[in-house]
Amino acid sequence: MGIMLQRSLRDPVGKIIAPLVKGLVKTGISANTISAIGGVGSTVSALYYFPKGQFFAGTIAVAIFVLFDLFDGAVARQSKKGISRWGALLDSTLDRLSDAAIILGGMVYFIDSSDPLLPVFLVAASASFMVSYIKARAESLGINCDGGVAERSERLIIVLIAYGLTGLSVNYAMAAGIWLVAILSIITTVQRLLIVYKAVK
Repeated sequence: MGIMLQRSLRDPVGKIIAPLVKGLVKTGISANTISAIGGVGSTVSALYYFPKGQFFAGTIAVAIFVLFDLFDGAVARQSKKGISRWGALLDSTLDRLSDAAIILGGMVYFIDSSDPLLPVFLVAASASFMVSYIKARAESLGINCDGGVAERSERLIIVLIAYGLTGLSVNYAMAAGIWLVAILSIITTVQRLLIVYKAVK
């Protein structure tokens, strides 16, 4: 599902943002700067709004900064410097930081009340980390490990929808979203382990 969603959206989204990408390239702003703005902005927003229970405002703020992720790679490809290994590492690191902040921010809000959803948050966070870790470790071994039912884009969409609906007082939106991310992340972890297993056999 992850790859299908990303591939189906890649071309139309690319066409929509193409004029903006050209404009950014002309300004001379680097892809790394765009990555930093998006990553730091989404992280700070998540840790500021979500622990306070301001889920709707936080979702809007995080979503705005997450959109920067649409531009950094495109700007890198069209710039004279092109895509660099440092830029790829920086972008990946900031993505992981942002993902952790989004889950952690929501989890902190429920800590004081000892909500039964807390363990699910922990599972979702741990499993999401494993999905990313397996891919990074596999690629270090020269194995392509894309795939699975819930890559980063899908997990992020589910969490932000759950947070946003919670901010609009929709009952059980948070529980449904976090449970879904936890389950799908575990499934994706197993799927990626199987991808690597098959590749090395």
